[in-house]
Amino acid sequence: MGDQIGGIILAGGKSSRMGKDKGLIEFQGKQLIQYAIGLLHPLCTEIIISTNQAAYEEFGLKTVADVYRDCGPLGGLQAALSETEFEWNVVVSCDTPFLQAELFTSLLQMKTGFDAVIPKHAGGIEPMAGVYHKSLAESIEAKLKAKDFKTQKFLYESNTAFYDATGLIQKYPRLFYNLNRPEELDELAD
Repeated sequence: MGDQIGGIILAGGKSSRMGKDKGLIEFQGKQLIQYAIGLLHPLCTEIIISTNQAAYEEFGLKTVADVYRDCGPLGGLQAALSETEFEWNVVVSCDTPFLQAELFTSLLQMKTGFDAVIPKHAGGIEPMAGVYHKSLAESIEAKLKAKDFKTQKFLYESNTAFYDATGLIQKYPRLFYNLNRPEELDELAD
């Protein structure tokens, strides 16, 4: 792809509905986070796991803990963007096993002139499957200090491009499905 791209996996959620750490739950023979690692590996030069759990160190990737705790995804995003060595970073959450590389190839092609490129469809936007510029770490930090933790609001206020993912959803109907509850592990199994 020319540029070197960083990869960030957000695995810092509380997983309250799942009952245990989502990224470490097994789904169809692999831990959920392994889907994210497998997706990012061919796209990214380095992968960072944004997490407050030592258990993720077993994957041999750099882990970064939140500087601002209990701030939701923006807290993890701020910590990881501050640590990455790369201008552009593909960001995914650890609980979306159906994401496709094709999506991120399309997002990266749109990045020129923007600070983030986020998929959008009839159901809304998908901030946890986007491309973010490292420079956003500072503006996210300002939001966190102001106790404003709304990721979507932040993106709409930033220099964000929105990619129409409707066609990809038609091709991959489960593209943005994320696993939140134990019963979904069985419902979504092939």
